[in-house]
Amino acid sequence: MRHLQLLVALDELRSVVKAANLLSISQPAVSKMLGSLESGLGVRLFDRGPNGMTPTEYGTSFLSHAREVLFQLTSAQEDLRALLEGRITRVALGVMPAAALVLVPRFIVELEASAREVAVSVREGPVEMLMPALRNGELDFLVGVLPNRPLSPEIASETLYTDPFVITVRKDHPLALREEKELDWSELRGYPVVLPPSGALTHEMILDMLARHRVSIPLRYVESLSTLTNVGVLTQSDSFALMPLEIARYFENFGALAILPIPIPDLRRNVGLMWQSRRGDRATATVLELFRTVRNLTMPQTAPEAA
Repeated sequence: MRHLQLLVALDELRSVVKAANLLSISQPAVSKMLGSLESGLGVRLFDRGPNGMTPTEYGTSFLSHAREVLFQLTSAQEDLRALLEGRITRVALGVMPAAALVLVPRFIVELEASAREVAVSVREGPVEMLMPALRNGELDFLVGVLPNRPLSPEIASETLYTDPFVITVRKDHPLALREEKELDWSELRGYPVVLPPSGALTHEMILDMLARHRVSIPLRYVESLSTLTNVGVLTQSDSFALMPLEIARYFENFGALAILPIPIPDLRRNVGLMWQSRRGDRATATVLELFRTVRNLTMPQTAPEAA
């Protein structure tokens, strides 16, 4: 099973280093495991190149079987564990930071209220680290920002809501104390900024937005994907950040942040679910319906979109 998990990780991440980190093993161990598997099969499964690890024709064929085996083994393990623990069901969620503050906690509360004997496991991280676990059956759903690119046929998705971006600062920031009903983008010039890291889905979008309004990136800036780190920097400095409305409102309600009256009409993200399209059981339908209910309770102003 460990060998199969390694193959799926190499296919998803295309990197020995990233696969080793994901599986918590050393890089030499990855090379040894892959070599022993290729030796046993008598074929080369991956080629090394400028774009990283690329599956060969044999590797592509074997990977489809590896994913199927992992899915069946994981399902069998979960069924046995549920019987041993006397539980009706178990839901394994991969959660991206976008959904960790409001959507998923509210889902867990509603799920526990509707089914007493239920186990929920949550694994938080970026999509590139969680997707392999979704494909091999370790996770039932991914919850968070949906990629702009088309997903592969074996992954189904549904947009729960569209979350616009707003500009946030600490509650006693000089701009937050201004009494104007609407501020101009020029007011941001000269202040430090907190940005998503290079390579993040929204990094280039935010840079383009700032450039369009002639707000240059100052020498003082922070790049971070951690919501708590970003909020910590904002509350202890004069920095500003372009932040999803859902997260900004959460910390505004706690008195930590303020949302500036600067309109951002065309920067938003789609938040939703991803799951294996082969899953058509009753439990999957129940989870989907419960997430839709939570969406309607927490974000009634948004409209759903299916994919």
